[in-house]
Amino acid sequence: MDETKVESRIAIVETKINFITQEIGDIKDNHLKAIYDKIECIIKKMSAPRLPLWATFLLTGLFSLVTGLIVAFLKK
Repeated sequence: MDETKVESRIAIVETKINFITQEIGDIKDNHLKAIYDKIECIIKKMSAPRLPLWATFLLTGLFSLVTGLIVAFLKK
């Protein structure tokens, strides 16, 4: 075989391997970025309170009052 043909074939193979390696790296990075974005979104949703603090105290007080009235009614 001609040495220039062998060298050109090796260069083509190396180029294709480098391209495939780069593509695989891009795929890994893209998937990880999407996963991290979703995890951050879930953490934000979990850390944000659903009700304001005053509403929580109001509901707790009302439930305690209703429970007390039920217990008082049942004891009569």
